[in-house]
Amino acid sequence: MLLLVGCTNAGGGRPEINSTVARETAQTPPPVSAIPEIDSANDKPLPLDAYLVKPGQLSIINKAYAKSISLCMTRFGFTYKPSVESPGPRDSDAPVTRTDGRYGHQSARLMAKWGYHSEGEASVSRSSSEESTQKISPDMVVAGRGSSDPRKAFGPGGQIINGKTVPYHGCMGEAVKELTGRVDGALYDPQIAIDIKLKTLDESQQDDRTKAAFAKWSQCMKIRGFTYQDPLAAGGDPEWRKAAEPTAHELKVATADAACRHKSNVVGVWYAVDFSYQEKAIAGNAAAMARVKADLESKMRVAMQVLAK
Repeated sequence: MLLLVGCTNAGGGRPEINSTVARETAQTPPPVSAIPEIDSANDKPLPLDAYLVKPGQLSIINKAYAKSISLCMTRFGFTYKPSVESPGPRDSDAPVTRTDGRYGHQSARLMAKWGYHSEGEASVSRSSSEESTQKISPDMVVAGRGSSDPRKAFGPGGQIINGKTVPYHGCMGEAVKELTGRVDGALYDPQIAIDIKLKTLDESQQDDRTKAAFAKWSQCMKIRGFTYQDPLAAGGDPEWRKAAEPTAHELKVATADAACRHKSNVVGVWYAVDFSYQEKAIAGNAAAMARVKADLESKMRVAMQVLAK
């Protein structure tokens, strides 16, 4: 396929890890003021929510990006509709403020029915995209990517097609620039936001307070006949990926997992610790994160304008 929306950062290659975040080393764990008694944090806010693209925003950005490309291709005389990649299945209790739940499966009701599989996962079918049925000419590839070299994802442009000059990185680059202000801008989450999201999740998992909750959970699971070091090991057991639908054994493990999570308040502790690490990371990168938030707000305004064209 010539162009596919939604699977990568269309602004170019993977940016370098933010040096400020990468240089930080483990220091005194941030204090936690209160630990809620909860089974799920999917409806709870996190400090990073305001800086990361939300599921609904992701859909708007993808549609605007595809439309911008299509309008650009029209200038070169081509009728082209890029396919917009649909996100994977999301559970009915998935957070609306985050693209990921961070703490694994949290609904006892869903775990009892679907185990560690996504809700309704086995029934999801992938239809062929409209783009795959379109005839793509060499000139369309050049106009779309700014390069005729199949080994390169993008090129410098400058070619003349139907009397029009191909922009840098082609229509894909022009679309990214329209939405972000730069041809190499971050169409989705910028690297510093990604770095902080992953770093704080790891820190919260390795924190002694969370590990203590994990240890209680592990002992609870052992009493029920299942040996796992922590909930991550249970949810990530490769055995579950061998079948399209949850097995009876998987459902037993998942049901016990949910019960032990509740008994040990795993999510409550993990969420509270994670929250504190996120607050600390944002405060430590205040200027950069302010720009991230402003850029996201600008990107959404432009995306809505593109869709209104």
